[in-house]
Amino acid sequence: MSSCFNSGEVAREQEYKKSTKNFTIKERLSLPDKLEEISGLEKYGNTFLGFNDSGGAPEVYQFTNSNPSEIIKTIKIKNAKNTDWEEIAMSDSLIFVGDFGNNRGNRKDLKIYYFPKKVLENNKDFVEAEADTITFFYPEQEDYTLKTHKHNFDLEAMFYYGGKLHLFTKQWKSLKTSHYTVDIIKGKQPAWLVEEFTTDFLITGADAKLINNELNVAFVGYTKRGTVYLLKGVVSPDIPQSKWLTDGEFTRYKIGFAGDVGQVEGVTIISENEICYSAERFKRMTFNYPQNVTCIEFK
Repeated sequence: MSSCFNSGEVAREQEYKKSTKNFTIKERLSLPDKLEEISGLEKYGNTFLGFNDSGGAPEVYQFTNSNPSEIIKTIKIKNAKNTDWEEIAMSDSLIFVGDFGNNRGNRKDLKIYYFPKKVLENNKDFVEAEADTITFFYPEQEDYTLKTHKHNFDLEAMFYYGGKLHLFTKQWKSLKTSHYTVDIIKGKQPAWLVEEFTTDFLITGADAKLINNELNVAFVGYTKRGTVYLLKGVVSPDIPQSKWLTDGEFTRYKIGFAGDVGQVEGVTIISENEICYSAERFKRMTFNYPQNVTCIEFK
């Protein structure tokens, strides 16, 4: 995890408002050891969904909104492998798992698993699911040589909206994000570029929620020096071609430093005034901050 951070942060002009403290911490949930590398977060009823990233079991965990939190259900995807699971998203009927982490820039097996949401209704604490698979590629990527943390085709953020999956790249080289879409059709397809946006931090999680006919959008991530940010906006869902970042208004909030809040990897919108984010354990030098889910309220 420590390899994600270095001293190469560069200041740039921003295209969003900046705010350092317009929120308060509502609660912080300690997570079980089994979720030490939690990556991706969704709210389901009064519980959360998440999983571990690269090398973890091909399992989604449902865990309680309590402190300390407890895992109450494990969903094993029988026909899946966890190469580098990074994001979870939901529609009304489906759960999506993004196996598309690509720190080295050389992956040609980017995929998204999806399976019926109704498996969560099973009363057993361990269930198995069969998933369909979307495989995709970026038409803009021509170079697949190994370039660890020095390329623009990493990916850790995704949400579902309007019948499509929206993907937001983690661009190590440019410190921007590219917004792509893919269709929910099993098999191979290109990811279609919608827009590009300068974030000046590495996007690691995304979510969107329609509230009062407005689309609430949130992104989390960190800089190369470990400063953690939240980018939050309320946009019209009818913006042409879904160019929400280009045409919307967003505010960036400084959450803290990874050594004090964890390595933030997932986000879920609870309401227009509340957002929760997940962080895996952060270990570097003298820092050792445990895995957690933190919910914050905006003033």
